[in-house]
Amino acid sequence: MATPSSNVWRKFARFFALLFKTSLRRTCYTLRIFYALLRRLGSMRFRTYFAGTPQEELRPAICASGLPAIHIIPQTDVNQPGDRSRCTLAVPMDIASPQHPLYLMPPSYLNSRNGFGTGTVDDVRVPNTNVDNGQLEGFLEVNSSTGELQCILGHCAPSERITLASIIPTDVKRYDRNIRMKWVEPNQIVITPKDNKYVEEVQCGWHDFVHPEGPRVYYHHETRVFTDADMRPGKVDSKKFLAIAKALNDYAKSQPDVQARISDETELVLELGCEKDSAHSIKSCGYYFVDHVERMIFWAHPYICEPDGEILFNVKAAKKRSHIKYSLESQYWYHCELYPHNRYLSRQIFEELKEIIIHANAETITSDTSLAPFDGNELAKMLDLMDRVEGSIDKMHAHSVCVVARFMRLVKYANFCGQPGARVDADRSIYYKEGHERETLIFRLSNLILWYGPRKHYKRIQRVWVDEIINAPRWKDFITQLDAEWRGFTLYSTVMLAVNVSFLAVPGVYVTPQTSCSLAVYMSALCAAGSLVVSVLLVDQCQDYQNAEGGALYMSLMTNAIPGIENLALMHSLPFGLVVWAMVFFGLALSIFIFNTSGVVTLATMVPGWTIVLILTLWPTMTTPVGWLLNCAKSLPNQPKRVVQCLRDSRHSELDQVNRFA
Repeated sequence: MATPSSNVWRKFARFFALLFKTSLRRTCYTLRIFYALLRRLGSMRFRTYFAGTPQEELRPAICASGLPAIHIIPQTDVNQPGDRSRCTLAVPMDIASPQHPLYLMPPSYLNSRNGFGTGTVDDVRVPNTNVDNGQLEGFLEVNSSTGELQCILGHCAPSERITLASIIPTDVKRYDRNIRMKWVEPNQIVITPKDNKYVEEVQCGWHDFVHPEGPRVYYHHETRVFTDADMRPGKVDSKKFLAIAKALNDYAKSQPDVQARISDETELVLELGCEKDSAHSIKSCGYYFVDHVERMIFWAHPYICEPDGEILFNVKAAKKRSHIKYSLESQYWYHCELYPHNRYLSRQIFEELKEIIIHANAETITSDTSLAPFDGNELAKMLDLMDRVEGSIDKMHAHSVCVVARFMRLVKYANFCGQPGARVDADRSIYYKEGHERETLIFRLSNLILWYGPRKHYKRIQRVWVDEIINAPRWKDFITQLDAEWRGFTLYSTVMLAVNVSFLAVPGVYVTPQTSCSLAVYMSALCAAGSLVVSVLLVDQCQDYQNAEGGALYMSLMTNAIPGIENLALMHSLPFGLVVWAMVFFGLALSIFIFNTSGVVTLATMVPGWTIVLILTLWPTMTTPVGWLLNCAKSLPNQPKRVVQCLRDSRHSELDQVNRFA
């Protein structure tokens, strides 16, 4: 038999190599597809049924090496002891960073959303090897002595009791943690080539996100729980935490009125209250549920709205549920601002916010009494910002979600939006009070003494402090106007003080004994100095109340005292009143100095000039209350005739009425 040549053997070898290489490629491609499918199904669970009874629960996952694997983890159901043990196909996988890509839902589903929904997370942290994965059971009961809702953890004798309290998003103490680090010099750190992970591990089932403002928040995707508690290994006990969440969900589902509001998109926020000596020992726990469909927060047991709390805001006549709804909706948007991760920005919310900003911008342009809490420049910047946020629609962009949620917290509650007596102008009160508010006698006398300046400031304050509510743009205009006015009075007072001192150096003014001219100069100098000091103090005081929050605090402190707004109006008018009195006394001193002579030529020249200047000086006051007083003084000779005519007219009217009835 002939031996085949080397070329033939070479061809056969090449053929088998190509065949083996193609099969290997197909096998690898098939394994990659199977790997991707298992990752997609990693967060899904399948139960097998036999004769109508659930037997097994299967959960496919990927092992840390990247190949599909199956682990059987027996779980005992305490409620159904007769069932077979559940088998879960679950192996955690390692990820590189907390900002792992999240799967997006179709835009058609997002467009139908009324609020911010949450997405799905298909990655699970590698659990710490020292963390026990056993579950801890808990249930809720009401304390008979205190009436508080408590969560009892464990069925054994030394059970732990944790007090539960219903809270709102503004009760989350993220900005009041007061966690500080020791001021020490940094040590030398060596980064080796094998250091490729720069994230901290979290306990099993938890995901950590960094808020756009910097704090780290945690989310458990299976129970849909958000929290600010430290869920790293060795910190807060995850078993106790999840037991509280499960007990709250079970208790809420057991309530007929709350059960209908619990859905797959309902979120739960837990705020832990720890012991003073131990930061990880749970003493109490605050909670609230989030309904994204209705844009509301709710609780499993009653929540008490205090008059001065964050819900009612001490707003008078706030009692209707349709009115309080806007305050709860504002709390919902604050929740979305606190936890903007793992949620989509829907087009419906974007378009709604854009329409609100456009209307507020137009109202600010066309009306001086706009209710918008932003001025025209701020609204223009917001509208420009919305054009840039539009690219984040139907995407999980935490920064854009945080911006939109913050803008959606526009004030509707304080203006009684949707109510019959809704506020439509920023300077109009919506309340009526018993009786008629009259000016006090002290205010009337002070008004005359200070040249009717207090009444002018009283009207200004009433326009900006309407129903004990401050509108931010109007407050800025108000405080800017006051600041400019008081700074002008400091200049006037300084000039008057210099003029008085210079006038005292004129020969014949400062003589011994003191004359009436020198006394008038002294009074003018004292009034000018008083106006200067008061103006400087008021200018320095208003620097601390430039924003609306500081202005509300300042106004509440000043107007709650007796006699309230009148006291503040008197104080604001002091620079004007004192500088006017300084000018009056200086004019009096100058007049005394001029007419303190017996020369006929001097008197004949100065009397007409003094009279003309006095008339021209009082001319602008004819349209003011001072002019009203002058008109009253002119009409005094005709007052007796008017009184007699009034009595005659009243007498004739009484006779006509008697004849009519007869």
